[in-house]
Amino acid sequence: MMLFTRKKNARVEQGALNTLVDQSVSIENDHTLGLVVRFEKSVRFDGKLCGSLIGTGQKNCSLVIGPEAMIDGNVSAQAVVVLGKVRGTVAGDYVEVRSGAWVTGDINYGRLEIHQGANVQGRLFQIEGGQRSEQTDVAAVTVPAPGDCAPNPAGPVNAGATQTKL
Repeated sequence: MMLFTRKKNARVEQGALNTLVDQSVSIENDHTLGLVVRFEKSVRFDGKLCGSLIGTGQKNCSLVIGPEAMIDGNVSAQAVVVLGKVRGTVAGDYVEVRSGAWVTGDINYGRLEIHQGANVQGRLFQIEGGQRSEQTDVAAVTVPAPGDCAPNPAGPVNAGATQTKL
């Protein structure tokens, strides 16, 4: 009978890694924003986060929020593509909200693309010359999928808001 057995060395194979956080990413606790994940390069986020994802805003700094992602916080990058759910402000020189995505919060953008079937509840602000434009009169936007003209089940953001279909 053997009292001590030698365990096999645990090996991390290249294919077993699902997530890479490189030296350009920092995770910090900001006293006003809470948890903040800052990044300099392009990032695809497919998880859940109670905090903000903040990119440098420089060229080639893009953020893709995957279809299963849920973010309760602000997101910003030079380019932001939303396929999942964001509850907070979305900001970028280019912002795209794809079909099935939900944004509950303001969108600050240089260029904006909202696909059919996307849901936006908040205000839209175009950034021109570094200055934010006056808010548009769109408080809640539901872009119906083809053949789907039902109103947004979540309703408008506030009692005085109207819901606009594009």
